[in-house]
Amino acid sequence: MRLTGEVERPDPEPREVRGPEDGVGIDGGLEAFAVLSDGTRIEAPKPLARALRLLKRRSRQLSRKQKRTVVDRDPETGEERKRTVFSRHYEKAALRLARLHRRIQNIRRDFLHKVTTELAKAKPVRVVEDLNIRGLVRNGSLSRSIRDGGWGTFRRMRECKCAGYGARLIVAPRGFPSTKRCSRCGWVAPALPLSRRVFRCGACGLEVDRDLHAALHLRDYGLAALKGPTGSSPGRDACCGVPSRSKTGWGAPDPSGGGTARSRSTSHGSLKQEAAGHGFHPSG
Repeated sequence: MRLTGEVERPDPEPREVRGPEDGVGIDGGLEAFAVLSDGTRIEAPKPLARALRLLKRRSRQLSRKQKRTVVDRDPETGEERKRTVFSRHYEKAALRLARLHRRIQNIRRDFLHKVTTELAKAKPVRVVEDLNIRGLVRNGSLSRSIRDGGWGTFRRMRECKCAGYGARLIVAPRGFPSTKRCSRCGWVAPALPLSRRVFRCGACGLEVDRDLHAALHLRDYGLAALKGPTGSSPGRDACCGVPSRSKTGWGAPDPSGGGTARSRSTSHGSLKQEAAGHGFHPSG
C-alpha cells in the first residue's frame, strides 16, 4: 500500500543582494526567447513551428474520414435525437492528431520549466518588462509565434519559481523605454522598427545590439529600484505580491528612463515586439 500526503512548505527568505552582479535583466523576444543582460541568448524550441507541416497533414487526414449523423427516436416520448457516428478510421486519425498536440504542449512546458528554474537559481534579482501579451496576440503576424513561445505560461511560472527559490522578480513599469533610451547619455530615440537590430544613439554615437541594450537597461532599473526612498522595491515585489525586504541598492532610477517607479503588478503592460538570435541551453 502506498500513501501520499501534502506538506505546505513556506517560501524561503529572499536571497541577499551583494552587488550589481547579483541582478539580471531579461528582455523577451520572438526568435530568441529571451536575451539576458550578461549577453546570454535563450533559444526558443518552437515546437509548433517545427511540427506545423505534420499538424496540417494530420488535420487534413482527419477531415477526410467518414462521419455521419444518425437520428434516433425515443420509444417512450417519440422525441427525435441526433447523434454523430464516427468511423473506426476517424477515431484513429483523431487520436493521432491529439497525440501530436500533446507532444507539442509537453515540449513547450518542459522548456519553460527548465528555463524558469535555471533563471530563479542563477541570480537573486530578475528584472523583466511589463508586456501586453493580450494586445500582442491580436496581431495576426505575431500571434502564432507568441503562443508557440508560451509567453503567458512563462510569466506565471517565473512568479512561482522566484518565490520558491528566494529570488526577487521586479517588473519595469509600463512605458519604460528599455530599447529607445541610450544607456550612456540618456538620449531617447524615436520608435525603432523591428528590422533595426542595432541601437544607434543620435547624441553620443553609441552602437549596441538592441536586445542586449534593453536587457542592460532592465538590470540597471531593477538594481536602482531596490534602493528606493524606503529601501524597498517600487510598490510591490512582482513575486506573488510580497513587499521586498531588500535594503541594498545602487542609486535611484534615472528620470529619463521612464519616470519614477510606480506600484505595478505582473499584469500585462506595454506593447513590445522583439526578435533576436539564440544560444542559451537550460540545464536538466
